[in-house]
Amino acid sequence: MAEQFEKYHGTGNDFILLRGRGPRQVWSADHVAQACHRQLGIGADGLMVLWDSAEADFHLDYYNADGALGSLCGNGSRCAVAYAYAHGLFVGSTCHFFAADGLHTAFRHENGLVTVEFAPAGRPVPQWEGFYLDTGSPHHIAMVAQVADIPVLQEGPALRYGPYAHQGGANINWISPTGPDGTWEIRTYERGVENETLSCGTGAVAAALTLHALKGCTSPVSLYARGGRLDIAFEVADQAYTDIQLTGPATHVYTGTWPW
Repeated sequence: MAEQFEKYHGTGNDFILLRGRGPRQVWSADHVAQACHRQLGIGADGLMVLWDSAEADFHLDYYNADGALGSLCGNGSRCAVAYAYAHGLFVGSTCHFFAADGLHTAFRHENGLVTVEFAPAGRPVPQWEGFYLDTGSPHHIAMVAQVADIPVLQEGPALRYGPYAHQGGANINWISPTGPDGTWEIRTYERGVENETLSCGTGAVAAALTLHALKGCTSPVSLYARGGRLDIAFEVADQAYTDIQLTGPATHVYTGTWPW
């Protein structure tokens, strides 16, 4: 039976969004992967199902493009908030939702931007010629002179399937001070997509916190991905970062149907 879906993107990170029907359940990995396939399906970096929740405005299940249930997706969460508002799951500017790592608060701005609050994160840990930090999803951050020069599709899998293979992989990010007006630029190889994506929200958060730890960059930090700008605000605690907020656009692309 054909079901209606909507396509959104957050700074080029694109997603299929649907409402879940009945009791919450895990979707078929094969069906999700087929829908996300760029040539044979709708095409997306991931798929999200919004379920009714008794404790929040909705419960969000995020699936990677390979069909597996994923960890927190920052840009996807922002798109889910825009979708939830459009479908009447909350009114006003504030909502609450459950994701893979727990309860989140989000804010919808009149200018089309969406902010999602993150759980506290620890300090970046040096390893493998970069730094490791979990911001709801695991990330490796490497500082380079020019992100444009990085062979992402070679170096990304080498780290993701090499030193990070034992923990199920990690997202691999490169940052350089080559963004507009002296800001920072970022590129990301995403596990589950197994490709470079135009933007990664949890990666941008990990990069911003690493920039504070290493370079003293103060909140908010702006990062420019290939798909656009993301802003990350945070507070600094003794051994952690708190009050983390990711802000960026969440754009509706189109509505369609698909035989789920």
